[in-house]
Amino acid sequence: MSTQIAIRLEAPELAALDAEVAAGRAANRSEAVRRSIARLQREQRYRAEETLLLDLARRGEPLYPDLHPAPEGTTHPELD
Repeated sequence: MSTQIAIRLEAPELAALDAEVAAGRAANRSEAVRRSIARLQREQRYRAEETLLLDLARRGEPLYPDLHPAPEGTTHPELD
């Protein structure tokens, strides 16, 4: 389900949307806004992933245990 909203933009912001349309990167202003929101959502996911990876690194845990198995004789309680 989609919801229509009204927003106010300054002239440079509107020009940026129109430039996306003119360059063929979006079919219309609405698509340009949706693509920008999708980019924002990706950035939010990347920041969350980065925070998780930094936390694991600080704790000395392997970042990608499936790529770097635990040394011989150690266990992974979450897998046991």
